[in-house]
Amino acid sequence: MNDSTFESRYADYAQARGVLLNAAANRIPLASLAAQARALHLWRHNRVEPGSEAQMACVMDLGVFAPVGEHKPALQRVLGAAIPPPPGSADAAMLDAFTRARFGLYRMGAPDPRGGITLHDLCDGQEVWLMDSHLAQHGVPGMLVAARLAWPEAFAMTCGVLCPMDVRVLLHIMENRPPSQGPVGAFIQPQPHEPLVDRLLEEAAAPARLAELARDPLLAALTYRAAIDLGLFGPVPGR
Repeated sequence: MNDSTFESRYADYAQARGVLLNAAANRIPLASLAAQARALHLWRHNRVEPGSEAQMACVMDLGVFAPVGEHKPALQRVLGAAIPPPPGSADAAMLDAFTRARFGLYRMGAPDPRGGITLHDLCDGQEVWLMDSHLAQHGVPGMLVAARLAWPEAFAMTCGVLCPMDVRVLLHIMENRPPSQGPVGAFIQPQPHEPLVDRLLEEAAAPARLAELARDPLLAALTYRAAIDLGLFGPVPGR
């Protein structure tokens, strides 16, 4: 793979990512699945009832990588049961990258000359080189996103979920606001409000709070729940 282009290697990794995520998703126990859905307020009638595939993807992401409660990440079940992929393969690189994946809050920057885009990590101020076909096509510089990223090599890739964000989501998680139980009957378009984001990030307490959030194992669950409650993932059945 070393002689191929970044774009072709990204395509190979993307295929491996899909296979590995499906394998891990199939190893999420029902008890864990229920716990993740309850955490995101997507559990009704003794089953997961998301309003969209994107909402379901959030439930699965938690189950695979960072479950709430005392549940074991499904990724660990894959690592313990699967036959190791061939060394040097895209599957091996992606599986290893998954073990070091981390969730973060980002602001989208300019396209990277090597391909993909640049993300600015809100929690530690570092720049991230991301290869992602969706953001490359639909992303706008300055927009906020949250994602779990994995590094199969120098560039990062998402682990299956791109969580829409705006200043409202950022306020909810930075101020530790309680989850909403109100209705979510329509898709709400994320609003950039870039001056408000800048003002929030420039507050004296912001760096310490963001650093604290980066260490919080529940950051993904808190972010997904805030985005779902605010309608950024669309309508939620029963709400």
